[in-house]
Amino acid sequence: MLSSEVIARPVVKRIFHAGLLLVIPLILFITSLDTIRARDKAWYAGGYDPEYAYLFNSLNMATFRLAGHVDHPGTTMQVAGGVVLRAVWMFDKRADNLTDAVLAEPEHYIRILNIATAVTGSLVLLVLGWFVTTASGMVWYGILLQLTPFISGFVLFNGFARATQEVMQMSAAFAMAALALHWYFETGERNRLNYPLWFGVIAGFGMASKIIFFPLMLIPLILLRHWSERFRFGLFSILAFFVFTLPVIRMYPHMFHWIYSLFIHSGQYGSGSESIIDTSRYFTELVDLFRVNPRLFALFAGGIFAVAALALVIWLGKQTIRKPAARLLFAVVIAQTAGYLLIAKQPKAAYLLPYESIAAIPVIVLLHLALLPVRKPVLKSALAGFLAVMLSFFGIKHGLDLKHRLYGTDFNPEFEEVWGAATGWNEKTAVVFTNPGASPMAGLFFGNAYSRSRYVSELQRIYPDYYILDAYNNRIIHWGGEPFLTDSLFNLYGGRMAIMHTPGWVEPDSALLRLNGTPGWQLVEAYRGRGVVLVPVAKGTDGRTGSASIVFNSAEIRGVNDSTIRIPVNMKPGDQGVLSFDRARSGKSSVISDPLHPFALGVEEQNVEPGELFKASVWVSGDAEDVVLVASALNSDDFYRYSGEVVREERKKGWKQLHLEFITSSELEEGILKIYVWNKGRQTVYLDDFRCERIKPVQGAPETTTNE
Repeated sequence: MLSSEVIARPVVKRIFHAGLLLVIPLILFITSLDTIRARDKAWYAGGYDPEYAYLFNSLNMATFRLAGHVDHPGTTMQVAGGVVLRAVWMFDKRADNLTDAVLAEPEHYIRILNIATAVTGSLVLLVLGWFVTTASGMVWYGILLQLTPFISGFVLFNGFARATQEVMQMSAAFAMAALALHWYFETGERNRLNYPLWFGVIAGFGMASKIIFFPLMLIPLILLRHWSERFRFGLFSILAFFVFTLPVIRMYPHMFHWIYSLFIHSGQYGSGSESIIDTSRYFTELVDLFRVNPRLFALFAGGIFAVAALALVIWLGKQTIRKPAARLLFAVVIAQTAGYLLIAKQPKAAYLLPYESIAAIPVIVLLHLALLPVRKPVLKSALAGFLAVMLSFFGIKHGLDLKHRLYGTDFNPEFEEVWGAATGWNEKTAVVFTNPGASPMAGLFFGNAYSRSRYVSELQRIYPDYYILDAYNNRIIHWGGEPFLTDSLFNLYGGRMAIMHTPGWVEPDSALLRLNGTPGWQLVEAYRGRGVVLVPVAKGTDGRTGSASIVFNSAEIRGVNDSTIRIPVNMKPGDQGVLSFDRARSGKSSVISDPLHPFALGVEEQNVEPGELFKASVWVSGDAEDVVLVASALNSDDFYRYSGEVVREERKKGWKQLHLEFITSSELEEGILKIYVWNKGRQTVYLDDFRCERIKPVQGAPETTTNE
């Protein structure tokens, strides 16, 4: 009878292995969550492509509608996203229906899909690490497979932190690598798995995720020894692709036409001349792909050298045991070669992801061959463990650094502020957003376009005063339908309109950025930051144009020494509000004001003349009864106005908007005006999104007309 110690030993070993295999997936999950948190919103810097497209098509799947985007085809991610949205809706109903909830709060649901991506990628590596460990009997080989994502910042960023098709393509590529390693370690027990079936399922899933997975299908074609097995693999691949793309089967003609167009054209996305390869740039692009990820290229070149060396040894007839290793290494080299040649046609660094995902195979195989002469299992494990730990120590940090270079967060507050400057109107105002451009409305328009514009009516209902300047088609539309002229919107809203655009994405001399048919009025720049806001201002009878400016402060900070929390002159620094991350209406922070810090979020305006119009507002969370907006001269006896009027309220979020509006008079002698928030009570309140409009009219300006 076996002793309890003998029985317990394998259990302890499994627990130890499980603990080791948990480390890297946990690092990936935690760092991915940090990336998702730091990015904050997908639309910053116009980064909504392709996440908004996948959000909309996941919504299609969740509501049993046909997907509109099948080019990748990306079906696996769309179906998975639909399942996530439907599951979340069961516990968190934010509107009357799921469609309205997603369209009203797209960034909330993108963040949920991003977190689901991090969970999926981390779990896949945990399971596959255990799979390789079980097949090889060496936990360090499983850990080396788990280290693969750190070879590229694109794998870490696109595969673990964004709602794109990459997580599914990456998972399929990792699974292909793990199954190929299983084939290698189990080559003497070939009945353990039905390799044609499982390779076929993985290949079909990978192709349904993204068609650039195709070169990885060469691996099983080379590993499988008989044509009957290869035929079965091909058949299972086709069947699996059909099953995984079943929700978009009606879109097959469009899908295959897109693939054909990519093949016969030399440019990006099926554009350019009808030539399969542009020989004038193809080889330069190929070399650039080698440069873009030198670590992948080093492994690729090392694989070629290893295959040549093993082939020579086998040819000399000295080491027949190495034939499976040579076969697997040859398969990987051929697949990566095909991948490089394919991507060089329409190059993009992120497209290397599936070939980066199999890069651990040569490392594991060569390490296994190197350790074959070592007879003592403990010594063999120690040597493999030393290499795995060293690669982990250096590889993880370097990989995370590569990922951080792919996205920036320094300007997030500025994107938030231009959005607030363009949308914080207290009156019914038409706001036009450009596409492409850095705004959530551009993201919604992009996502809807890739959903075959199925949500036009819902977007018009949820955002009745928001319009899109479609720069690609040179028109302004109300999400869809007949185009508007800039002047017709001006008249429809009685002159209350604004255009938000991002410099460089719309031509500054575009006719759509001007009032061409409305004499006496001109669109002028009222705000410039990470975007530009244009508003209409009247011209005087002498031809002069008035001016307008908007100051917006979302209470964010960009650096240790940044005095973003503005405070007017003649106020004690100790009196100003303090930054808080406990709650925020927009961005990530707000300003706390209490009896010790009664003043906050002010602005000082210079060269103010009599007759200028000011409109100030701020959002308050807490007891707003004793909070007022104040406007005063340097000497408050010369000019003083204040208001605690609540004009809007967000009951669910607990925020109220205060408003102060006035016209300056001759009492303001020095031309300096300070506008700020004053908490004159004893309650603690949170302040956010301070906004001040300044409009300087001219003599003889025309009246605004309206068709309302």
